[in-house]
Amino acid sequence: MHHKKMTAGSATIIISFLVVISSLNSCDQKPGNNKQITGSTMAETASNKQEVYIDLKKVLSQNNHIKTSDIDVKYDHFFKTSKKFRGYFINTLLDSVIKSVRFDTAHAILIFECIDGYRPVMDLSKIYGDAKGYIVFEDLDSNLKKNWPDSIDKKFSPFYLAWDDVKKEDDSFMWPYGLTGLKLMSANQEYETIYPYKDAALVNGFYLFRQNCIKCHSINKIGGTMGPEFNVPRNITEYWKEQDILSFAKNPSAFRYSSHMPAITNVPDTDLLEIIRYIKSMKNNKPVN
Repeated sequence: MHHKKMTAGSATIIISFLVVISSLNSCDQKPGNNKQITGSTMAETASNKQEVYIDLKKVLSQNNHIKTSDIDVKYDHFFKTSKKFRGYFINTLLDSVIKSVRFDTAHAILIFECIDGYRPVMDLSKIYGDAKGYIVFEDLDSNLKKNWPDSIDKKFSPFYLAWDDVKKEDDSFMWPYGLTGLKLMSANQEYETIYPYKDAALVNGFYLFRQNCIKCHSINKIGGTMGPEFNVPRNITEYWKEQDILSFAKNPSAFRYSSHMPAITNVPDTDLLEIIRYIKSMKNNKPVN
């Protein structure tokens, strides 16, 4: 049975297994790269305004049809070795939700929300690729009576996303820990307030920002909250010199003692400057509220 609750400016529907649908209404975690959405796709008018939020604790504890299984991970990108976990096949959960709410999967993305503010994104099509993802809750290698060793328990609970067969050199998959929820929505909807529709010269900077920064940092309140917001209420280029931003990104500890941000060493200066140029352009494109 469905229960409906109306809120100002939006309709929120809570369905029986506690998935919330809303109409348009940690840098210490290692960033990875995502398959990029094409510019032509982003330039389309956003037509799918459906947004689905999945509270993992509630959904997984109240759905007996989503079974746990033991998983062998050939190479875990956090632990740097093979691992064994217990968890849930993410596709089984997503299939159930997509079918239940008749979610339009065209150009859809999946956003992973973590306790520490880390918020990586993957295209939904990649979730359904060859590698199988699992929402895991127990480290079977530890041989303990608890889910995680003491050294990582606080940051890994309640869930960790692991993949069974991803090559060591492939950083296009996300491995977020402290995972609390999943959000399904269209890429057009998520990025419509930060995509540079009016200036094609900034499009590459947007994609570079999405690929390298948005997991930890937000712009116009879109993105992660692990690091500072870059445009609200003031654009970072209004109070930091562009050269300092570039230098900080390459070596944060040289500017800030005990910085949690890892040094960005795999992005050339030309790309970093394109990101900065894109961020600077957003100072005239702030949200109304």
